Amino acid sequence: MNENRIYPSRKATIKVSTIFSILLLIVLYAAFSSRFARARNKEGNIQSFITQDLIVLSIWVVLSAIAFYIMLKKNYYVLTNSAIVHHKLSQEVSYSFNNMLYLDEHYSDRHDTILFYLNNGKSVFLTPDKDGLLRKAISKNAKNLISREEFHRKFPNIKL
Repeated sequence: MNENRIYPSRKATIKVSTIFSILLLIVLYAAFSSRFARARNKEGNIQSFITQDLIVLSIWVVLSAIAFYIMLKKNYYVLTNSAIVHHKLSQEVSYSFNNMLYLDEHYSDRHDTILFYLNNGKSVFLTPDKDGLLRKAISKNAKNLISREEFHRKFPNIKL
């Protein structure tokens, strides 16, 4: 197998990483910080509240940096002659070109993502790469692609 890795665009990775980082900060503050705990009005507690906040912020910065690095380096695609293999951390997911039924160009353009449907009606969202190689490969190699109307006739319960 040719190990030509295609990485998702950094812009999209930064968006996902930012959302993850904000959620992580909220969870850390909710779990460990004084801001969500019962505040006492004693003078001695202010110093400990500041120390707790600094510890939580330090943990948040370290965990966010590690998560961002992992998202950049451990999430990539490999194009083969018959499929797109998506590597997510230690997991591999393969999407065969023969199973791709419909590529939603309209949604993909509007939401800066790649959306395609498999022959069983399952939707697959992929983060696009910077050069658009994934989308070109799907358009070129997926021989079973049908039109929007045909897809809607085949799967009337799926809203496009």
